[in-house]
Amino acid sequence: MTDDKDGSAAQAQAARAEDIFRRYPAITKEEAQEALIFLKRGRHLDVGRVTGMAELQTSIEAFRHDHRRALRVGIGEYAMFAAGVFLFIGGLFWVLAG
Repeated sequence: MTDDKDGSAAQAQAARAEDIFRRYPAITKEEAQEALIFLKRGRHLDVGRVTGMAELQTSIEAFRHDHRRALRVGIGEYAMFAAGVFLFIGGLFWVLAG
């Protein structure tokens, strides 16, 4: 369960991202970085809510197009996912064998 402090911080981040996307492309490099962090690491429900807003669709599509390299999943992220799956399956076999 998320406590209120984390929830309000996530809501503030979502509100900030919404504001950035409303003003896109008239944003600073720092604001673009904030929006990238929101899209990559924000709570899924918040990202879905903001990116699902009809009035923001055009600017979000433009932002994603302009920052497509930064939004790609990198080799490190693939490696971390594969390691997590490997550890899970290994742990499952270990528990079932013992």
